Amino acid sequence: MPLLAFGLLTLGYAPLAGQLSLLSLLYWSIVAPVGFLLVGWWYRRRPAGVDVGAGDAPYAKTGWILLAAFALVLPLTAVQLPVIGIALLLLAVRQRNAFLGAFAVLFAVIGVLGTFTATLENLLYRTAYGLGWFEPQSGYFDGAPTIITGMTGLLLLAGGLTAMRRERRLAA
Repeated sequence: MPLLAFGLLTLGYAPLAGQLSLLSLLYWSIVAPVGFLLVGWWYRRRPAGVDVGAGDAPYAKTGWILLAAFALVLPLTAVQLPVIGIALLLLAVRQRNAFLGAFAVLFAVIGVLGTFTATLENLLYRTAYGLGWFEPQSGYFDGAPTIITGMTGLLLLAGGLTAMRRERRLAA
């Protein structure tokens, strides 16, 4: 469930990626804690099972902590994706859930690369240019953050769907 939830939230952020607006700054500050709260609510109302991310993990507590941290520590708004990835990783470690942990690390790494470097944007730029999709005019691929964020969301959704399929197979 956490992979599906954060995959959908990441896809929701894709149109805002790369923009410097109040909405893009506040998006993760609001939806990440709400996402953790919803995942916590989901697991509270479901019987214990073999779900990826299931168990006695304090998703709701994590959501409240992130809400307070993002509200009180404004510099964290610059590193929201790595912080969310680390929070998911800590929950995965607590649950001894390697599958969730792998995707949490991936989410955090993409967040770090997207926040502090232009590595992913440059890779996408070179790939698009190499495939002949466009001629460079400014040396920058305007849509890169949106594409990278969308691909990250799709990757998390694929991981969530794979986990769901695995869980159903184990439950049968």
